[in-house]
Amino acid sequence: MAFPRIALFAAFVASITNAQSANPGVGINPDAQGATDDTTPSTGPNGLAQHRHNNQRLEPPFLALENVTHISITDFYNNIGSACQQYDSYFQSASSTYNVDAVILAVIAMQESSCNADAGGPTPGLMQVSCENYPNGQCTDSIQDNVDAGTKYFKTQLDSADGNALVAFGSYNGWFTADSGLNNGKGLTDGYPCSAEGQSNGVPQNLDYLHQVLNGWFMGLDVYGDDSWIGTYQCDQSCSDGSKC
Repeated sequence: MAFPRIALFAAFVASITNAQSANPGVGINPDAQGATDDTTPSTGPNGLAQHRHNNQRLEPPFLALENVTHISITDFYNNIGSACQQYDSYFQSASSTYNVDAVILAVIAMQESSCNADAGGPTPGLMQVSCENYPNGQCTDSIQDNVDAGTKYFKTQLDSADGNALVAFGSYNGWFTADSGLNNGKGLTDGYPCSAEGQSNGVPQNLDYLHQVLNGWFMGLDVYGDDSWIGTYQCDQSCSDGSKC
């Protein structure tokens, strides 16, 4: 009589295990290091989001923006990005001005604020960048100013990173490299966000940010919903619960 119970338990475990991966059907990005067909908690079609070194320093490999694999903006709007569609004209305008694909801008807005222009926090909603990036360095109520500010900041970070899209995406979330002067010159480590210095510099960085963007949203997976298993740190941007971020 024990065998049916064992079988049921095995099936349950298998279902949990299977839920920790998904095949977006886009294939492996040939330009991405460590790319896999399936998105898992740590990798996916756009490869490994970062290399971890012995001192836990997080260093993104090189991947040019034009070589990032992603679904079309139509597919994004028709599925997980439906909340962003109302802002399409703003994304398209910024895309034309800064030469950044509109779906990339929509994904950033989704990751940052779930495409909520009224989201609160230390920065205004939607693209969620600081007011110094707005025209004249002051926040406005204009959604186009908001999207332009976020796009300009991302493009600036991309140019500063010599075209490395992974570094640019990381910078958008406050990631930094060894030459920044922060963290004793070690660059971002997984112990930094909740360290004394890290907490003094604001909201902890999301150590899953790159993976969620590259192998989650860009693949059409719902990082904040059914596919919340994407990522190995499971950051909640709070240091009070013992997490790293």
